Amino acid sequence: MFTMVSAVILDCPRGNPDDPCRIPLPLQSLVGMCDGPRDLPMGTWPAVFLCLTHAHACVRSPRNVQLEDEIRVPEEPTPSLWRIECECAHENCGRRHALYTSRAPDWETIERVILLRSPHVDCDGHQLVWRTGSMRGIEIAHDSFMR
Repeated sequence: MFTMVSAVILDCPRGNPDDPCRIPLPLQSLVGMCDGPRDLPMGTWPAVFLCLTHAHACVRSPRNVQLEDEIRVPEEPTPSLWRIECECAHENCGRRHALYTSRAPDWETIERVILLRSPHVDCDGHQLVWRTGSMRGIEIAHDSFMR
């Protein structure tokens, strides 16, 4: 079964350039709304998206959103979008960040991958330092209608 979804196309350096990594966007989310298949998302852009497979974070803009055919098992929902809110644990920093990811079963899995792989995210002249307790995840279901 195929479903049409708006997805952010990522630029993972270890990914397949012929089949890039992508994160499906809910119709309405904290990143913005995609009111129709040809509409660009509205909201806070650019945004940082995290590929959990390659532990790669990249800044994306609405021009990186495309309408995609998503292969799905019948009755299986499109993966949730997760907003990761974190605070840099680098000495005397404390800068807050928000990143978005998808295709993870739960927050515990996302946090475990982040702490294990320590994705590179630029933070005020240094790399963001990840730490347990300085992150929280907000799940945004694909069929949610948040504004």
